[in-house]
Amino acid sequence: MENAKTELAELVCTRISHDLIGNIGALNNILEILPEANGVLEESDLSVLETAAQTLSARQQFFRVAFGQETTAITPDKLQQICQDYLHVTGNRTYPLDFECNNMAPAVAKILCLCLMIGAEVCLRGGHIKVQVGQKITVTTTSQTPLSAPKIAVYEQILAGKTPTENTAQFVQLIYLQALLGGDVPLKLSATENEMTLIIG
Repeated sequence: MENAKTELAELVCTRISHDLIGNIGALNNILEILPEANGVLEESDLSVLETAAQTLSARQQFFRVAFGQETTAITPDKLQQICQDYLHVTGNRTYPLDFECNNMAPAVAKILCLCLMIGAEVCLRGGHIKVQVGQKITVTTTSQTPLSAPKIAVYEQILAGKTPTENTAQFVQLIYLQALLGGDVPLKLSATENEMTLIIG
């Protein structure tokens, strides 16, 4: 499957907008009631404000690495924190998402972030994403509850060279990864009910 540069840019922008708009709306709602509350917010409103701000910050930093241009200046510790923060706001307290990676080098920052997005998307109730960087990159996503079979099916469709017919932007992380790596780098995906493995290279 090949996407023109403009089409891929549209998908990336749509996905980023989708993931930010809910919390932007929450911030806007709080700011609208602020004058009526004489500048004093209730505890519940402050909690919404704090959560929205943290989520926006975490996702914005993560997307800047995943879809941005410059990643060489980022340190391994900063990359680790950016990834952890993103997964924290993507999962929830009851069903958290976490990850481990044997190489947090800036050279693989974009690939790592895209791989984490790919893994996180199929986790319905928390999960663990393990990235092993060597001659090949292996991404293993596991969860105690079943992974999303419909989303895995769409991933398989994309890797088979077919364009999803619905909600294409929700799968842009894999489409963008393919474009980033180029046609000469193979991607192989396999899955069971509770585990999905993506091998790059």
